[in-house]
Amino acid sequence: MTLRPLLAALNKLLMPLGGCILLGGALYLEGSAYQAAGVEALESGWRVLGYGLSIGLVLSLAVLLRRLVQVVVLDGLVASALGGPVPRLLSQLSGLLIYLMAVAAIAGFVFKQDLTVLWAASGVAGVVLGMALRELLVDIFTGLALNLDRPLRIGDHIRLHKAGDITIEGRVAEISWRSTRLKDDFGNIITVPNSRIAASTITNHSLPTPYLEFMVTLTLDVGVPAERALRILEAAAVEAMLPFAAPGVDAPYVRIRAVTPTGVEYGVFFCPPVEKRFRARSLVLQRILSHLDHAGLRPAWPKEERAPGDPDSAVWRSVGAERLALLLGAADPLSALDHADVALLAAGVRQRCLPPGSTLVQAGESAAAAYLVIEGLLSAEPARGRGAATEPVAVGPGRLVGLDALFLGGAHGATVRSRTEALVGEITMEAMRRLLEQRPETAAPLARAVAGALARGGEGRAAETADLAADILSNLRRSTGIAGLMAAD
Repeated sequence: MTLRPLLAALNKLLMPLGGCILLGGALYLEGSAYQAAGVEALESGWRVLGYGLSIGLVLSLAVLLRRLVQVVVLDGLVASALGGPVPRLLSQLSGLLIYLMAVAAIAGFVFKQDLTVLWAASGVAGVVLGMALRELLVDIFTGLALNLDRPLRIGDHIRLHKAGDITIEGRVAEISWRSTRLKDDFGNIITVPNSRIAASTITNHSLPTPYLEFMVTLTLDVGVPAERALRILEAAAVEAMLPFAAPGVDAPYVRIRAVTPTGVEYGVFFCPPVEKRFRARSLVLQRILSHLDHAGLRPAWPKEERAPGDPDSAVWRSVGAERLALLLGAADPLSALDHADVALLAAGVRQRCLPPGSTLVQAGESAAAAYLVIEGLLSAEPARGRGAATEPVAVGPGRLVGLDALFLGGAHGATVRSRTEALVGEITMEAMRRLLEQRPETAAPLARAVAGALARGGEGRAAETADLAADILSNLRRSTGIAGLMAAD
């Protein structure tokens, strides 16, 4: 595999090298071989043949030199120094210079012309052409300067902006003699003259990293405590940016930007790949709306316009029993309970605030409680040897943690930590005892619902759902001390 690039480079050099050897040998043998063949009688023909062989030799040497420069200097030294592919303009200019030298050599050494006159004539012609092609030459030399200074590279995402002119944005596809081609976010190719690039301010989004800090703003009511708003918005942004996470990229963060007559304006900052910034913004907004909905919040309305169903600001300051009951009732498998049962259970739930990075449950430890994620974002890392998942799984608002271990009287199967500041509701067996003391008929449908959820999740595959429900009910009797719980059908 390592010899393939070397063989490809040698293959490029073999043809011009063979031409040089063949034509050089023909010129070397002119005195003996052609005399023996009677060629001396054809002086005019020999002169033409000599010119042709000499021109061919010079051109073969030029092609050989051109490929040596390309392979050794440009593709080797220059490419390694630049850390990327050599711009096509440099290759074209080096080839043009070599072939101009070859033409001068043919005129001076083959046709015995005075090169001084040739250079003088070309100088006058150059002045005339320079005046006529001034714009073209500006573009060419600007392109050369761009390749040498390298404010942008092929593959970079840039923005060209100049006072009084439109802004052009896209990814650099090619830098040629006259122009630079950009591919915009809609897949269109934009051809920009190099002179315009030189006259514009260049913002290179790919340097120093290809990740661009982006921001979305959101206004919440002043009745929402700032610490609660920051917790909800940061968790939403972190969850939305999980598909774009990469080493060395800053984590999303939230800042208060202003206090307005409408409410408090928050800025949510995140760093997506520059070409995916619009998709990332959409995902962040989606997750923000979802987290706000789970928290019972909504973006602020103008104060003179009260929307139907808007609660008083006091309701937004904390998570009350009614909001907690709604979250519990929407969480599978507790959704099998009726509203009255959920309200009784919610009354016994204790709320806990977790700082970022704290461990909620450890894999292998006995379950003392289950937890409902109210606000924030957690991550669950399965214990080694359990399941195929190796990467931590995001656990957002409305999800239950450890309910299977609590109801079966076993150990937690995953380590759950808080990725952001989080608010969770702790469901202990004592809260279940209070519920079942007042509503013992709830035990059977609850056991069936939990068993069904575990069976769908791949737990307890060796037992039927009914047997699993019976085990859950038996553990509830033992843990709560209530012997009269109805059996699960």
